[in-house]
Amino acid sequence: MNAEPLRKDDVQAQNSPRRNFVEVYQNAGKAFHLIDKYQTPPFPSTYSLWYAYVSGADDQLVARVDEVLAKHGELSAYEIEEIVQANLAQDSNETARQNIGIAFEKEMESVLQIIQEGVKRSDSFRSTLTDAGDKLPNSMSSDDLKGLVSGLMEENRRMAEVTQELNDGLIESQKQIATLNKELQEVQNQCMRDSLTAVSNRRAFDKRVLAEVNHAEQSGEKLCLAFADIDHFKRLNDTYGHQSGDAVLQMFAAIIDQNIKGQDMVARYGGEEFAIILPRTDILGAYNLMVKIKHSFEKAELTIMGNNTRISGVTASFGISRFKPGMTVQQLIERADSHLYEAKNAGRNRVKAEGMS
Repeated sequence: MNAEPLRKDDVQAQNSPRRNFVEVYQNAGKAFHLIDKYQTPPFPSTYSLWYAYVSGADDQLVARVDEVLAKHGELSAYEIEEIVQANLAQDSNETARQNIGIAFEKEMESVLQIIQEGVKRSDSFRSTLTDAGDKLPNSMSSDDLKGLVSGLMEENRRMAEVTQELNDGLIESQKQIATLNKELQEVQNQCMRDSLTAVSNRRAFDKRVLAEVNHAEQSGEKLCLAFADIDHFKRLNDTYGHQSGDAVLQMFAAIIDQNIKGQDMVARYGGEEFAIILPRTDILGAYNLMVKIKHSFEKAELTIMGNNTRISGVTASFGISRFKPGMTVQQLIERADSHLYEAKNAGRNRVKAEGMS
């Protein structure tokens, strides 16, 4: 599957505010089709990759995607991230929103044209009725009346057909707008997701922890925050390679996510560090939960596809803080981070929390 590269003038035209709405909309549809076909996660970076691929705006990206698809028949999360980092700008979230926004604008333009046509047809029909009303008093013969009635029936038939066409057009645009709205919502949701591990990202964490601290301050409810960091992660990367390291990150995120409750939140805070927000949870409950996650991760085994490398016995350290009235978000984070360093300095593969051994 190859996309024909665009000429330089075509690429410049795409970047112009007046670029072709139809082409953008069609490319957006093709990009979402490829996301579905190859079962790649619908993240903004994935969308941007497929959009750039179908538009042919980057020869190197097209060649690299074709090479991976020919070799493996699919794109892994690692390969997507690698291609995006090598070929696309870092504002993929904004690119995705802009492209869908342009498609929205095209559909709204269609709706406006339909409405304008409806107004035009309505004015024409009203003029016909007015003209018939003016002629009716002077139409004494049966032939005149028949002519007026026949004309009105014909105009009514034409108006009914036009109305049906306009309604069909509005219904179709409504469907397109609903689809675009859903896709935009997905993109906005994925802007808050880490593209590698599929858990929440730092931006989502910052927003949520602020909201939870404010809520705990006002309601008096309990709140705990935990930081988790994979032990000796650099050594793991150096030994097994970055692809294996990414797989371990994904496994760790999945284990945390499987053990927390619906009200809780896990986010990739940065690198190999994760943050877990635990609303309505006391320090003992948070401690026991982190111990459970620690043991689950330590016992987990991972087989790397492609080279059959088996990785096991990887550990993580945890630090927990609890919210106290008057505490700021930064103070809550600093205390959790401090307890994490305690766990690291005490020999790693430990859980440290205020008042807990």
